[in-house]
Amino acid sequence: MYADYKDYVNMFGINEDINEQIMRLLEEASDQIDRLTYGRIRRKRFENLTEFQQEMIKKAVCYQAKFLADYGEYISSPLSGFSIGDVSLSFSDENQGAGGIIADKRALDYLAQTGLTVRRL
Repeated sequence: MYADYKDYVNMFGINEDINEQIMRLLEEASDQIDRLTYGRIRRKRFENLTEFQQEMIKKAVCYQAKFLADYGEYISSPLSGFSIGDVSLSFSDENQGAGGIIADKRALDYLAQTGLTVRRL
């Protein structure tokens, strides 16, 4: 896991009563970040990355965990979108990363700065 509960709380100021849920979301987000970076973080080992890369990855994991908390039930749906009355929900192609992962745009932006999402590496 690339970000921990403290990183998440520092970023979003969350009530500590939901620690277990946040830990599960951070674990899932870390797994998704691994897929978005083609497994490069695990291969290179997080501690061997530059300080800048580590910071960007922590931010990406926290934003992805928040995205999963907010939209997880919709992301895991087999539908690409849905409408109920006047309300419509669908995810933009900008939110799709490697392997079809639906991700927070900010998480994708932070990862892009690390150089670990380039396909040709």
